Amino acid sequence: MTDEKITYDEAVQRLEAIVVQLERGGKNLDETLAMFEEGTELLRQCQTELAEAEGRLAELRLDEAETMVAEDA
Repeated sequence: MTDEKITYDEAVQRLEAIVVQLERGGKNLDETLAMFEEGTELLRQCQTELAEAEGRLAELRLDEAETMVAEDA
């Protein structure tokens, strides 16, 4: 895998493709290990992006709640 950052959707698609290939088997140990390492990195990237999105959503909800409280005051 390159150092270029791919989108979340691309990462999920690639991760799904890796899982299918690993489930099929027939790869030698080095290929299997390389695919597992790539999958692990993709999973880490997806988890990071999801955590960032959850953080942004929490901020938006907090901002909205603060606005509603201020309007009621």
